[in-house]
Amino acid sequence: MIWCHSIIIRWADRMSAVTPNEDVFYALGLFRGCFDKRELEASEAQNWQILQFCKDAHIDAKVYLASYKTQLEWMEHYGSKWELIKERKDEFDPKRLLSPGHKIFN
Repeated sequence: MIWCHSIIIRWADRMSAVTPNEDVFYALGLFRGCFDKRELEASEAQNWQILQFCKDAHIDAKVYLASYKTQLEWMEHYGSKWELIKERKDEFDPKRLLSPGHKIFN
């Protein structure tokens, strides 16, 4: 497990990376060894339980390398940056050819 704090002024607003709406936030990285599919699925389920706990407790949490299944989940993930993400997609990938599997824009 890695636990570190970051000061928001180090992050440029124009970056597409999302951070909580706080001056200081903490990053927590969980690195687990999974040796078979069952362990991997259990680990992923536990990660989603942790995120659900944060949501229920109104703790603003963001996921690095997110794998959401709906556009609404992606909109919640990007929050106030959603419009910026859409504008950049329109500008740099107007035909929606890149990353269709993420289901962000389809």
